[in-house]
Amino acid sequence: MSSGSATFAYRAAHRSGRMEAGTLRADSADAARDLLAARGLFPVEVRMERGASPAGARISVPDLALGLRVLSTLLESGLPLARALAAMDDLVPAAWKPALPPLRDAVKQGSTLAAAMSAAPVAFPPLVLGLVQAGEAGTGLAAAVERAAELMEHSAETRRAVRGALAYPLLLAGAGSASVVLLVGFVLPRFATILQTLGQEMPRSARLVLGIAQAARAGAIPGVFTLLALILLWRMWTSTPAGLGRWHAFLLGVPMIGGVRRAGAVGRFCAALAALLESGVPLAPALMHAARATGDEALASRILAAREQVVAGHSIAAALDRADASTPTAVRLIRTGEESGRLASMLSHASRIESARAEERVRGAVRVLEPLMILAFGGVVALVAAALLQAVYSVRPT
Repeated sequence: MSSGSATFAYRAAHRSGRMEAGTLRADSADAARDLLAARGLFPVEVRMERGASPAGARISVPDLALGLRVLSTLLESGLPLARALAAMDDLVPAAWKPALPPLRDAVKQGSTLAAAMSAAPVAFPPLVLGLVQAGEAGTGLAAAVERAAELMEHSAETRRAVRGALAYPLLLAGAGSASVVLLVGFVLPRFATILQTLGQEMPRSARLVLGIAQAARAGAIPGVFTLLALILLWRMWTSTPAGLGRWHAFLLGVPMIGGVRRAGAVGRFCAALAALLESGVPLAPALMHAARATGDEALASRILAAREQVVAGHSIAAALDRADASTPTAVRLIRTGEESGRLASMLSHASRIESARAEERVRGAVRVLEPLMILAFGGVVALVAAALLQAVYSVRPT
């Protein structure tokens, strides 16, 4: 190992699809990948560790899409790569700023953009790195960056649609919870104090509601600390590849949530795989990069296991079906694409169908959830209001 070696953090897949994370020392990111390959691992993400610098900081999907769009536009205008990176300074969001100087320096020293992005102090998704690498290998860097921008824009648009659909239920939940806390935690206890001052006894219904409120207030602080401890333990568990994979596998099995997650993840996988294949990336590495685009560790592991079957000569559709790594609709479209020689086109169709299905399932869940929440919070508020009214009418003049 040369004196210029550095420490690289990596995430790699075993042949079984199991993920492994760790660190190793190498002269470069490419050398680190070679070391992992020599150990029989498939590198998914390799990134230089930079001490206390913002290594591994992630750019939000909308900011990433905007920056890639700016870069593709500058490259299409005819600017050389180094000058395009220099011109990005005043055109991209602040999240890009830590990455631009290292990218420019590396490119000026002869590095490829993909290698420079892999070692940058900002974490670029493996999908973007794969597309850029394919573009530099011969399909055209500007077109590859534009395709990456389109994928990131589509991902950002899907997330905005889902968040928009969930905005009203979350607002309703917040307003309903605040109303219940106000009535049960403040109004009813104060009214009880007034009745006691007047020497009046509260009706049974009001005493029942007040008792529940007092019990809730007594257990509030221990409950908050318990909840915070559970959240901390959950975050520690899901910060490991194995823990995150088990958590995602659990979510896939939850009714309604699992269907939405699977449809969305399969849509992202199909879109990524289509883009990689259209950019000229060979099937085996394309499957590996596209697996990371799912955003779901459980499905990604299954796709990587299916990849081994594909490398062994099985069809993509059959391998994904056996690994339970897709949806029936996507499998049928992929099979059609393989048989007709239009795999990338069918993958794009599958992506649009599954993304639309995920959004529709979210909207359907919201349509069911909204009236249920209104009934639940309305029922609680009505119960407390009835108890208060009964207490008011029970007051006898003294």
